Amino acid sequence: MSDWRRGPAKAKQILGVVVLLVLVAGKAAFASGVPATWRLRRVVRSKAVRQAREEAEEQLRVRLSELARTHALRPVFSQTIDSCRRGSRLGFIPVPHATPGTESALTGHLRVIAYFAPSTPIEQAVPELLERLPTRPSHYRFGFGPEPDTDRPGPHLVHDGQDYGQVEWDVPGDRLMTAWRLPRKDRRDLRQHVSTDPVGMTLEQAREVHGPLIAWLLTATYYQQPKTR
Repeated sequence: MSDWRRGPAKAKQILGVVVLLVLVAGKAAFASGVPATWRLRRVVRSKAVRQAREEAEEQLRVRLSELARTHALRPVFSQTIDSCRRGSRLGFIPVPHATPGTESALTGHLRVIAYFAPSTPIEQAVPELLERLPTRPSHYRFGFGPEPDTDRPGPHLVHDGQDYGQVEWDVPGDRLMTAWRLPRKDRRDLRQHVSTDPVGMTLEQAREVHGPLIAWLLTATYYQQPKTR
């Protein structure tokens, strides 16, 4: 076959492959049980989701206020991270170790990180704080220990009497706490909003004013929409 005939035939083959891929992708998205992104964005902006988010934040802040009162901690700065994430559209592919039925089409998740100034020197405040809390083993960067160690990096997983949270603190003369990093936003994140209190303040500024700090991270899942399958 001459080159001028071979060209159109090859173009048709490429077009056929592209159409096949589009059909497969469309079928996979439909079979995943995750609605179209524009529909999920409408849910994210809905009054019901907004109210659920506000109620969850209020509950977390009540817990943090109770922790501050119980342990003589003064709140000086906080970060609130709100994210809504759509589920994977690859749900038709078996995922190893995945728990059946746990994936959602849309999940709203809230994190509040509160930074406190202790009423006593932090070397004294941290051991007293941990001693009064029911704890379970914490995962360190340098291994796995049975109890939180006040001289080793965290964060440490602890129970505050209601639920588990994470605690971290500055070690004077050695290191500053590792601030929790924001997750990188990708196309599955339909909302990711970060706010601070006081507005405009940074963690570094809070340290300059109040000295070594104790940080407490609490989380809540305030909305879940199941997959339609």
